[in-house]
Amino acid sequence: MIVIKKYSNRRLYNTDSSSYITQDDIVDLIKKKNSFQITDVDSKKDITSSILMQIILEKQTTGTNLVPEEFLKQIILFNENNQSADMFSFLSNVLNFANSNNIFTKGFDGMMKSNSFDFQKFFTYPFSNESSKEEKKEPTTTESSDIDTLSKQLNELKSQLDKMKKESFESSK
Repeated sequence: MIVIKKYSNRRLYNTDSSSYITQDDIVDLIKKKNSFQITDVDSKKDITSSILMQIILEKQTTGTNLVPEEFLKQIILFNENNQSADMFSFLSNVLNFANSNNIFTKGFDGMMKSNSFDFQKFFTYPFSNESSKEEKKEPTTTESSDIDTLSKQLNELKSQLDKMKKESFESSK
């Protein structure tokens, strides 16, 4: 893991390359999938998230709207209502879904081409088609387990979304 130190003069120092770096260099580290941690030299605290937020804010001020305003407002509301853990959990689930479907690397085309859900098995089992001459196959234990896991994850996401809608509705009163 690359350790980056942030000095009080706001400069970032990459201890791996023994050189000062910019926020653009951090973006390059992310693109290269390098693992890194940014620490404040004075407090010794991990400030990686803060620096990443600064990068996003810089992009926002240059006209690249990465995060919709309404979403930012919801994050603030969750924080104000002491529900930031719920928001974090929800965002983690979304991130896991996006990563498993290569949305960040291949865009939505990657998701559409992925095989996260084999819809064929949902339509062939347990429903029978009398005219079909194909042999019907019971799902394997692994397939059943995968379906159960996906079903649980979908139910958790639905529950979180329902809770968010309810809280949003109540706060708008």
